[in-house]
Amino acid sequence: MLQKDKDSILDFPGKLRDILRELHILSGFRISLYDTNRNELCAFPQELTAFCALIQQNKKALSLCHSFDQKAFEKVQNTGTTYIYRCHCGLYEAVAPLYHFGVLTGYLMMGQTMDTQKTSRDFVFQKALPFILPSAENPNSQELLQTIAEIPSRSKEQIQSCISIMEICASYITLSNYLKNPDKNLPARVRSYLFQNYSSPIHLDMLCNEFYCSRATLTSSFRATYGQSVMDYLNQIRMHKAYELLTERMDLSVREVAQACGFPDQNYFTKVFRKYYQKTPSQARKDDGKEIQQSTPAEDTKTLTPTFFENNTERESSLPETSA
Repeated sequence: MLQKDKDSILDFPGKLRDILRELHILSGFRISLYDTNRNELCAFPQELTAFCALIQQNKKALSLCHSFDQKAFEKVQNTGTTYIYRCHCGLYEAVAPLYHFGVLTGYLMMGQTMDTQKTSRDFVFQKALPFILPSAENPNSQELLQTIAEIPSRSKEQIQSCISIMEICASYITLSNYLKNPDKNLPARVRSYLFQNYSSPIHLDMLCNEFYCSRATLTSSFRATYGQSVMDYLNQIRMHKAYELLTERMDLSVREVAQACGFPDQNYFTKVFRKYYQKTPSQARKDDGKEIQQSTPAEDTKTLTPTFFENNTERESSLPETSA
């Protein structure tokens, strides 16, 4: 990602870098900022630690580094809380979530460090040694030992305190809205999800978890874009599909149509259907596809056409132990 592209989602790139710098000076750890696609936006120091740079020359080690980080990002994404973990070489790292008006926009990462136990440096050495290729210039892995000596070591209490300060910084970045929401298409993405999953149970909290946003952000942005609530929009999609099935799939019972459209309760389905079409599902079936004027959401005009579904929906914490 080019620097100009990185800065485009940073409302105050200078201030953010200042925060990373101050946090580094306080902790001694490398502090980095990532977007939701796991791209590093900025870091202080900018360069990797000597240890990480050395280890990542090995492709397998680099792959493991990325794998551990990805799992950490996913953990934070799913829980919404800071996650403390140890990398494949045994170093402590932590990741905290960042938000913009309730929507997950990135991550703040702190690392890498080790605790002050007597065995910690040897533990890291043994974990890293298989990734270091011996050479004539480096027969005894002296370079590895030197880079390990440069890794900051802190007591577990100090590490925990640094992570607590990182969480405060993450909260400050969130409250200051310094990291823009890169997902400006949230309403469209939610709408697409509704069309693809209308037959399944859907509720607001589930959508918030799916798109990592608050209820307020979800409901307000969706209404501003489509002129109605998420659940009203969903019901209109379901009603349009129900009418289509009732009049074109005579082999399906009303109960089967209801279930196919996300209504496990046939009585409730009938109640909602009557509200939309002023007749029962059975009466609509008797009409056998006669035109019924309905108010339903559409691609651009917010009104569905008879072939709408053909064109759209059918294709459509605590520190880990050394022994861990």
